[in-house]
Amino acid sequence: MKSSITYPAEDIVLGILEIENGREAEKQGERELLKQMLGYDVVLIHNEDGKPFIKGYNISISHTKGFVAILLSRHLQVGIDIEYHSDRIQKIAQRFLRSDEKYTLTSDLLTVWCAKEAVYKLFSEQHLTYQEMKVDVMNRQLLNLKTNVIIDFVLSVYSKYIMVTCWRNNKKRV
Repeated sequence: MKSSITYPAEDIVLGILEIENGREAEKQGERELLKQMLGYDVVLIHNEDGKPFIKGYNISISHTKGFVAILLSRHLQVGIDIEYHSDRIQKIAQRFLRSDEKYTLTSDLLTVWCAKEAVYKLFSEQHLTYQEMKVDVMNRQLLNLKTNVIIDFVLSVYSKYIMVTCWRNNKKRV
């Protein structure tokens, strides 16, 4: 299953593929989805922090139980995170919530988690910590407390998973 969405007025393309579970299936799914999205076999490399790179595009990749999601743009920096619906997020909430983020509902916690993971990828060079990001679930915004930059994010909720995507235009293409 592939889903391609071009966001309005942006050169952003989203791909989602259902995969088997396991690390090798994730890697194979990445290659397969990129080929579907771009029409050719892609050479995917990673820097020392694990950030993926492909020639001519900015890219962000995320995996969750049974799915791989990829966000591509020629001109914008992008971030994505996908997470399977599960109450297990309740058990780790204290690790990623700030004291002024008073979320308790599983749906809100999943949104905060995904927003922070997606924005972490967006600002990968800053190595943000969870405490350096503050999420406003209602307004779909995240404040990068290191730079005081507010990032709007798109929340997509599906039957098996939720996904957050975000982008910024203040960095040149790799």
